[in-house]
Amino acid sequence: MASPEVAAAGRQSHNAGMKTWQVLSLAGLCTLVGAVAGANAAATKAGEATVVLHRCTDAKGKVTWQDDACPAGSEDVVREMIRPQDPPKRARSKPAPAPVLVAPEPEPAPPPRVLPPPAIYQCTSYDGKERFSESYDPNPRCEPIVVYYPYPNYVNPTQGLSCRWVEDSCVRLSDRAACEHFRSKKVEAASLLQRAFSDTQAYRRSELARLTQIVAESCR
Repeated sequence: MASPEVAAAGRQSHNAGMKTWQVLSLAGLCTLVGAVAGANAAATKAGEATVVLHRCTDAKGKVTWQDDACPAGSEDVVREMIRPQDPPKRARSKPAPAPVLVAPEPEPAPPPRVLPPPAIYQCTSYDGKERFSESYDPNPRCEPIVVYYPYPNYVNPTQGLSCRWVEDSCVRLSDRAACEHFRSKKVEAASLLQRAFSDTQAYRRSELARLTQIVAESCR
């Protein structure tokens, strides 16, 4: 009864050895495949970094370079050269910012020019009457001579018909006095425009505008 048990045990030991050998064989195969793949990758990488050229010299001594093997009858010299590489792309520099143009400050406006007022003359007659004129106008005239006699009854007819040339005394007012005159005339012109008839409204309106301009430009 003991013999069959020994035989069975022997068969189990043989199967176990076979399984161990199979595991070791698979491991070795994987290692070999990995090494081959690494070598191929290295070769591919090296091939990308270098290039193989054939220097061909024909019977006449003409030299040519080509990628393939030289034709028959030509001397073939194989040269392995480093494959030329494009230079790295330069980073684009950012354009300089456009200069900010600052508008120059406007020059201050010159002060308004103050014009002197038009001339005003104050004219006085021989009997003390005063009038104002914007031009020198002494108003020369021939007045009856009897006016200048204290006793007109003692004047004979010949003297009564005669006359005497006279004129007013005119003096120019200062600018300050002239401005006071124009201000008064402006008030008077505004009043006359309100009471003007249709046939004089245009003149009264233009006169008020003229006096207003004079006061604004010369009498501030």
